[in-house]
Amino acid sequence: MKAHDPAADATALTKAGDSRRPWFARLARAYVRRKVASELDGLWVRGLDGARAALRERPLLLAANHVAWWDPLLVLLLDEALGGTGWAVMDAENLRKLPFLGWVGALPLDRSSPARSRAGLEASAALLDRPGRAVWVFPQGRQRPAHLRPLDLRPGLRLMHAHAPVDILAVSLSYVFLEQSRPAAVVHFSAPLPGASVSGRALLPAVEGALLEGLDEIDAAAVIATDGGRARSHPADPLPGFAPLVLPRGTAAQDGAGGHLLRRLGGGGARAHSA
Repeated sequence: MKAHDPAADATALTKAGDSRRPWFARLARAYVRRKVASELDGLWVRGLDGARAALRERPLLLAANHVAWWDPLLVLLLDEALGGTGWAVMDAENLRKLPFLGWVGALPLDRSSPARSRAGLEASAALLDRPGRAVWVFPQGRQRPAHLRPLDLRPGLRLMHAHAPVDILAVSLSYVFLEQSRPAAVVHFSAPLPGASVSGRALLPAVEGALLEGLDEIDAAAVIATDGGRARSHPADPLPGFAPLVLPRGTAAQDGAGGHLLRRLGGGGARAHSA
């Protein structure tokens, strides 16, 4: 395994704008886990085990569609569940208003000029130099309802990949009502898109295709879940093919012995296995 120069790594982190504070990240994840459990109908995932295995072997770019302000909060929990070290690219102006997001791994992207934007994307991509490292991006660049087509991905992802041609995981995010007054957050991790063969002009269509496939699988599961009251009759497992990362507060599985075990294993289910 290639040895890494600590001094060079510190320089790369500084250049990318890293301001992570591990103690704060732990507190933030605990807060977000409680917030998801109380204000959403749980957090449900598919493909997490494969994503974990891939990240253990190599660095990854994680490209997610952007639906709601909840998305960055979910990334905190998803990144923890992946088990590596992850960052998320964020607009620098917004990060200046919310500096604590930098403490949990947000990297600033200065969009004041094309040159500054490119430099920021390349500095973030440069961190993908070893297994276990991941950088999250929202290539749409803004919030858009999950049902809108096309997804309208921006070229920043292509710039990052040209600088660090690693494998890409498409992470499909949606919020689904499963016969409850609050929506469930549902996440689908794609199989890795090989960095060596998906590049250039083919990259964005490939990522969009994988995101759409994941969104279609979420929709298909939601149709089954709400057919004949399945979501009501399986409150601890309402969404077929998806596993709970955080169970909603009030479910029997969370409030009973099962919930106690999930909290022991990862704080509200953070180590639960995906389908």
